Amino acid sequence: MDLFIESLEGNSYLVKVGDGGKHTVVTDEQQQPLKFNCLADVKEHFNEHFLNEVWLEQATPYEEMCGLPSSNDKLRIKLKW
Repeated sequence: MDLFIESLEGNSYLVKVGDGGKHTVVTDEQQQPLKFNCLADVKEHFNEHFLNEVWLEQATPYEEMCGLPSSNDKLRIKLKW
């Protein structure tokens, strides 16, 4: 299982799990997306799980800020978990 942590504005993180190309958002008991306040909270929540790879994703407006066409691509960094 791979973990994909999406950094959102306002110091919150949305987490998806998956293998290959299929990702599923982690939800709470009411099937609402579970949000975390910091990476340490994510690590604590998943400390009992075996994870192959952990990725931090963030949308960046860099292209738009430089006058280039905007892109939907996210900055993705592999974390040493």
